[in-house]
Amino acid sequence: MPKYLYRLLVFTLLLVAIPVASIGTISYFIASRDIENQVVKGNEQILLQNQMRLEQVLKSVELAAVQYLNSTLVIDSIYDKLSNEDFQTITDLSRGLYNLQALTGVSETYLLNLEQDWMISNRGFTSAAGFLIDDELAEYSQQSRNLFWLAAVPAAAAGGAGSEASDVQAIRLVVKLPIVAPSAEPRALLIVDMSHSELESYLAQDTQLGSIYVLNDGRTPFLANPDAPPIAPAVIDRLRGTKTGNGFFEHDELAVTYKVAPYNNWTYVSVVSIDGITQESKKIALITLNACLVIIVLFAAAAWYGSRRMYTPIRKLFATLEKLGGESADMKKKDEFAYLEDRFNNLFSTRNQLQQQQYVQLAQMKEFFLLKLFLGQITESEFLFKSETYGLAQRGTALGVLALQIDTLQNTRYSEGDRELLLFAINNMVSELVPADRLLGALLLNQSQVSLLTSEEQDPDQLRTCFYQTAEHIKSKVQELLQLHISVGISRAFHRYTDASAAYAEALEALKQRIRLGHDIIVNYDDIESTLGAKYNAIQSLSPMEDYFVNALKAGDGPAAAEHLDQYIAALLERGVKFNDFQILILQLITRVYQQVQQQGGALDSLAGSNSVVSQFMKCSTVEEISAWFKGELLPPALTFLKGQVETQYLNTAHQMVQMIHEQYDQDISLESCADQLKFHPVYLSRVFKREMGVTFIEYLTAYRMSMAKNMLEGTNLKITEIAERLNYNSSTGFIRTFRKLTGMTPGQYREANSKLK
Repeated sequence: MPKYLYRLLVFTLLLVAIPVASIGTISYFIASRDIENQVVKGNEQILLQNQMRLEQVLKSVELAAVQYLNSTLVIDSIYDKLSNEDFQTITDLSRGLYNLQALTGVSETYLLNLEQDWMISNRGFTSAAGFLIDDELAEYSQQSRNLFWLAAVPAAAAGGAGSEASDVQAIRLVVKLPIVAPSAEPRALLIVDMSHSELESYLAQDTQLGSIYVLNDGRTPFLANPDAPPIAPAVIDRLRGTKTGNGFFEHDELAVTYKVAPYNNWTYVSVVSIDGITQESKKIALITLNACLVIIVLFAAAAWYGSRRMYTPIRKLFATLEKLGGESADMKKKDEFAYLEDRFNNLFSTRNQLQQQQYVQLAQMKEFFLLKLFLGQITESEFLFKSETYGLAQRGTALGVLALQIDTLQNTRYSEGDRELLLFAINNMVSELVPADRLLGALLLNQSQVSLLTSEEQDPDQLRTCFYQTAEHIKSKVQELLQLHISVGISRAFHRYTDASAAYAEALEALKQRIRLGHDIIVNYDDIESTLGAKYNAIQSLSPMEDYFVNALKAGDGPAAAEHLDQYIAALLERGVKFNDFQILILQLITRVYQQVQQQGGALDSLAGSNSVVSQFMKCSTVEEISAWFKGELLPPALTFLKGQVETQYLNTAHQMVQMIHEQYDQDISLESCADQLKFHPVYLSRVFKREMGVTFIEYLTAYRMSMAKNMLEGTNLKITEIAERLNYNSSTGFIRTFRKLTGMTPGQYREANSKLK
């Protein structure tokens, strides 16, 4: 066996065997001591997990049902007398029921109007008569809550004649309408039947720690995990006698763990055999021993396999070097790494021979050399060393860089996917249009076609004219042959090849002036340098303009937001900002739009239908394109989203205030107290309430109190002073004056005319 392989294998085996043996011994003593306690704790955790899984499903259904009933469509239509002619309303109500039925665990949904005798379900629009038997309706009416769960053992129902349901649903959610007002006889019902088998699947499937049962509030089991035996009647009796929320007891060689859920008073029970718990601890020694042996064997095999695999590259390299020959007998006796070190030293000494093969793929190597030259990765000494190889030495006295970019592919026969292919075609055209003695190299770099030119001219003006004419010739041919609008940036003339990186940056900077000058241009860096130097001023704070724009966006005022955007862009252009500064400031504005949308729980990228809004912005190269993109692609979805959020917030706030009035009309309730509870300013709440309800807060509160006063006058013998006190009036005089103002008569006159106690 090779020396290195032997050492690697022995070290790996020791590294595995010692920890495994130690851990196995320690784990035996720890596990055998704690197993019984862990079983009990494990059952408690399993019960909690089962409770949480079931309650999550039930709460999701309950929340969806309440949201459906609170929708505008249901509120507007639930108490109407619908017929088959109301097709659209029935369809919309059915769609909401289908959405409920799509929830996990829901098997059937029914929406019944008991007053108008109609029902909507998956069977369609039918009569409500006969769906519920009198016993079921009586049971629902006796419930004090308007929203409750019913659970029973699934079995065939003795519904009797006239009942449409053939089986009693084991688990059912019943919502009596109206929800906000308690009523013994509901006007309408929403019934959601749950799938017993699907809910049963949510219980723990592993019965290793016992069987799981769920009991209703009458301590009757209605759910159990598959293959669970019936729970003993004595255990059920014991559970019915318990009063604590959770606990543990033993009965007839059974360990029973139970937990009562406060959500619906259901009891979750785990029953496990005590003999099964103690039997596990007897096996632990044998299991631990076998496990340690198996682990050691497996790791030994893995160590052998892994060592062989790790040694394979060394063996292959060793064999390859042996085939080359030239080593002495003493070298073969050395360690593998020592042998490889000697052989590599010999190989490195022959590298000069490999340099003679550089002539292969010279054109690609030249392009790569130019790429490094434009990126500033070539030093002066390296250039002098390699320039003769690529034919760059003594080619001219003056140099220049042309950077060409496609302006836009909109309104052309090309798509964005053709951009790289078009740049490749343009690069080939440049190689053919520019004479070989004036073109040192051409390549594609970062969505640009870059050319390195040379000229024998000495006069700076003549040099500029020469480079400009070359760019104009290329531009006209591209327009003629490809029907594309391109722009060309020209650097200043330079004489050292290593200045090509700076010249390339100058050409790109010249191209950036398209943001002010538009498309289809040829720009020389000398021209923009003098212009920007004269016009650029210090940018004063533009935060107020940004704030105006953001405030308009928050208010959902599209025209105002567009107007402030135009003013902001115009202010930037008046200050003569450079291209990079302009991009940064517009990105700052986009960031604030991001923040406003995210604060309302939205995502700007998804609203705009783009993977990256910033990437779309960076493709714009002129002021007109940026303004059109901002107004056409970014603002509309953001405004629509923020408007919707504002409308939803207004409606929810108004409904909360109405509910507070209905619950606290007999207390000292005011706009200020509502503001304290809802954490809003009173002026804001007043405006929202007026907008959504059509009346002021005081008018609504007064009208509701008078409505309650009418009910007391009609149905009770309370004195006028007692009614005024119950309605939180300081004096009966104020109450009588307000009542007369709204009804046209005094409370006494109203009682004489409308009393039901005569």
